[in-house]
Parts: sequence; structure tokens; C-alpha cells
Amino acid sequence: MEVNAKTYSQGHFEGTVWDTKHGSIGEVEAGKGVITRYADGRPTRFTFKTKFDRPPRLQITPLFIDPKSASKQFWIYHLAPSGDQAVDESGFYLKCYGETGLSIQSEYFATAIYTVGDD
Repeated sequence: MEVNAKTYSQGHFEGTVWDTKHGSIGEVEAGKGVITRYADGRPTRFTFKTKFDRPPRLQITPLFIDPKSASKQFWIYHLAPSGDQAVDESGFYLKCYGETGLSIQSEYFATAIYTVGDD
């Protein structure tokens, strides 16, 4: 297995993994960002550092920095403004439902694993 990876400031990571024995390729990116609830309802766009070859699978984890702060109820969901796919090769859209102006710190992990020659 070969790995080509880059680490950026603020905990951002991206890379490619090749498994020459099984003919698989994996692309990964992990990073942090802030999801904001805007008054006009628009989503927050996250752009990947390097474009994936195809839309990746995505995991979102909200971060709760201060456990002593007041609890706030919210929902995070994928929704593209055009109604198309919310996750694409270049990035993804997230919206949150909660009070206007609410900002949620989060981490994301995007991965695409496929066999060489897949279309």
C-alpha cells in the first residue's frame, strides 16, 4: 500500500491511498469548518482542497467546545440550493436548523474508495 498525504494547518488533511495488490484507490480529506444558520436560509458551502474523482462519502461531526455553555437544539442536514446533489467532487453544502445566526463548529471526513478502472 502506498500513501500520498498532505497535512495543512488547523488540522486539515488530504491524501490518496493506492493498494497495488488489490487494484484499489482511496481518496480522503478531513477538515474543520463552521456551519451557520443564515436568516435567508442559504446553506454553508465547504470546498475540498483537492477535487475528488467522484462524489465522496461524507461524515459530519459537530464539535461541542464548551460543555458548560447553554444547550441549543439544532439539526444539521445536506441540502444543495439548486435541489441537486449536496455532495459533489468539489465540496458539499450543509444547512442547520436552529436559531438565526447560530454557528456550529464541525469536523468532516470525506472518502472515496474504488477499484482501478471503475467508471
